[in-house]
Amino acid sequence: MFRIRSFVLAAALLAPKLAFGLGTLEGFYGIARSPGTSFHSDVSGAVNDPHLFKDSLQNAGGDLMFNLSWFQFGAIVDTTWASHSASQMAVGGLAGLKIPLGIVRLDLMGEAGGHRYGHLGSAVNSNKDEWLAYVGLRPGIAFKFAAPDQPGLIIGVWTFARWDLNSNRVPVTGGNAGNVSAGSLKLGGSTIGATLRLGFDF
Repeated sequence: MFRIRSFVLAAALLAPKLAFGLGTLEGFYGIARSPGTSFHSDVSGAVNDPHLFKDSLQNAGGDLMFNLSWFQFGAIVDTTWASHSASQMAVGGLAGLKIPLGIVRLDLMGEAGGHRYGHLGSAVNSNKDEWLAYVGLRPGIAFKFAAPDQPGLIIGVWTFARWDLNSNRVPVTGGNAGNVSAGSLKLGGSTIGATLRLGFDF
């Protein structure tokens, strides 16, 4: 009986700290580069592009992460679009480390999931969405406007790199469809991007 009471008392004392450190819910918005042939070419193209924002895709989404000490895991969804490109969506899982450094935190995350290509345009002979599997890396930094053991607002930056694990070609019926080769449009490649993040630690 004494052991049970001691356990209940310890759990009651610890519960507020656990409740304030369960995880993070946030949204983000920024830019992503159109899928390229390699990570090196993506980075080189972004560095040498004088109109980086105009030539990139818009990227917006959100994530929900839960904490187990320094380890965190969760889910992410985002969508990418531009007037000159097919719309894209990524739905995946996240796992990695959250490293607290006072009011600053580093998030070193990996991700994996599905990458959807949609609205391919009238030149592409396909009415269905195309899904590819992907893996990625998502390092980020955030500043928390509260004590480490209290809930509070966070503001920061995500960067990410994703690699499609497979590719697909869809037939092209005519017109200017972008990356066209031998009457087909290749879907898949590597994608890089950066976003601002705004969320809440709970």
